[in-house]
Amino acid sequence: MKAKDLLTAIQVDATGELKKLSSYTYVFVNDGGKQTNQLTIKTEDAKIILQKQQNQRLTLNELIKVLNTAKESEIYAGDELVFGYKLVKEGIVLG
Repeated sequence: MKAKDLLTAIQVDATGELKKLSSYTYVFVNDGGKQTNQLTIKTEDAKIILQKQQNQRLTLNELIKVLNTAKESEIYAGDELVFGYKLVKEGIVLG
């Protein structure tokens, strides 16, 4: 999934489910059978890479800032390409 596609999807949801965008605080990825929000984000070539990092939570605001600066980049959770997202109680899960 490209950054601009995720931004568009989030923007569309902002008129519906994400009206309470401020209540969606963190970004999660699947980590085995559970979800984690202990992530760092970096851009590399044409990639946005989310990596597991202890004691550092990735916020939705941080993610959106990076998506806005690297709109043509593909999004990866580790070395797996992100194809979509879903809303959860405290944020969004990329997967």
